[in-house]
Amino acid sequence: MKKFNKLFSKLKLAIPLLALIYVFQSCEKHDYAAGSPSPYISLEYLRAVYKGQDIQLTEDKVSSAKEITGLVISNHQNGNVPEGLILMQQYKNAQFRGIAIKVGSIATNYLPGDSIVVNIENKTLKKDGYLYLDGVTESDIQKISSSNQLHSRRTNANAINSRPDVFESTLVSILGCEVFPKPTEGETLEGGKLLLNGADTVTLRTLPTADFAQEKLPRNIEIVGVLLGSKAPATTKFDILPLFYSNIRDISDPEIPGNLGAMPLIITGFVNDPNGGDGNYEYIQLRANTDIDFTEIPFSLILGTNAGAATPNPGAPPAAGWATGGGRTYKFNLTEGKVSKGEFFYVGGSQKRINGPNSTSISAANWIRTIAYTTTAGDGIGNASSGLLPNSGNAGAIGLFVGTNVGEQTVPIDAVFFGGTGTATIVDSIGIKGYRIGNNDHYNVTNQTTGEAQPLFSMGTNQYRIPHSTPTDVGFFVKLGGVFNTTTRKWTTPRNYVFHTMTKSSVISELETGENITVLED
Repeated sequence: MKKFNKLFSKLKLAIPLLALIYVFQSCEKHDYAAGSPSPYISLEYLRAVYKGQDIQLTEDKVSSAKEITGLVISNHQNGNVPEGLILMQQYKNAQFRGIAIKVGSIATNYLPGDSIVVNIENKTLKKDGYLYLDGVTESDIQKISSSNQLHSRRTNANAINSRPDVFESTLVSILGCEVFPKPTEGETLEGGKLLLNGADTVTLRTLPTADFAQEKLPRNIEIVGVLLGSKAPATTKFDILPLFYSNIRDISDPEIPGNLGAMPLIITGFVNDPNGGDGNYEYIQLRANTDIDFTEIPFSLILGTNAGAATPNPGAPPAAGWATGGGRTYKFNLTEGKVSKGEFFYVGGSQKRINGPNSTSISAANWIRTIAYTTTAGDGIGNASSGLLPNSGNAGAIGLFVGTNVGEQTVPIDAVFFGGTGTATIVDSIGIKGYRIGNNDHYNVTNQTTGEAQPLFSMGTNQYRIPHSTPTDVGFFVKLGGVFNTTTRKWTTPRNYVFHTMTKSSVISELETGENITVLED
């Protein structure tokens, strides 16, 4: 008995010791501080696995991950999805990514907003126009919840075509699309319709099975839909497939009243280089020569930069002129608010300050349109940018248009150009590429001496440029003083320029009163 008690005492001591040894061995085997492989892989990394050839998703290819998660964005109920596909979108690390999943007839079981988990173990990534996951069966899909809210990203054709993997199989919203060629009487949505958006294109794809296939095709549209790589890339790189008929919004300009007259609005000043950072602080001053309700008569303002590296068309004139978009031109739609005859109003960055960060707020002025352009694309034309107008180098451009639908052939009702005299990124007089101009105080579409056509800025006699203000980063308001007759709608005295030096405490009256402002006369 004593021997047994002695042995038992040793065992009591040994058991905790063995347990302790096991714990230490376990810690050696599984370094929890270093983390263990996640069972999930993001769609961003999943897409990156594909290198141009079919690839089976074995453990070594996806770091032992076995599943993907996301929200269904395909809508088989309305019939505008390729047969047998589930389209899934994921928002992770502040990024949207998407993937197509080939599942056959069970695709109709999944609705927009369904949250799903998909087993990818030993499945295959393939590409047929768009990247898709093959080999998924019903048992590989687990539905977590339904009716989750879907989000689309506002973008444009230039951004889409420049970064295809970022946008494919996700929901996007594209503004300012023009159907080309112009729809014929009675033409419907069915089929592939080429959409011009800036200097780039996408195809509106409406399948014969879509319940809205026979609806009328508008001339200009805003569209929300799923992007898929095109199977006919010679036409466009991407198809956009709307989920619902309500995803196609007719934004064709209303008929402009015949009594509107020439130059109802004019450009009277601008700030291209505020003190401090430019982002969201640049703005344009305009003046009304008649009463305008922008909800009834829309206008648009486009700003352009022409640095040698600006894309698209780096080192060359903008391929679609004012409508080029990308990093070249940026559009503000003026579709809300009112101005009275003689009133100054403003368009520009969202900060609404007179001279950059920490300067006087001028939010009480009549701002017809502002955009946080450092993070937000333009209204159908232009990518987000840290600055829309140049502070040095090649000429910057400011163009004002009746209506919101601007194409390569659209002529502005007023335009101002400022900056250097280089022409490589400005005009191609032979190919007729560049910024179109109308007749105003400094430009004329016809050479008044020779009678030759000169429809572009920097072509023929259309050479007037306001120089860049110096030194930079001071904060000048460029006053464009002239005399405009509101009866004849012509300039009595052409606009000149004065660089008005502002401080952080400057006030709005400095920009709208005193010498060197544009004066209206009857």
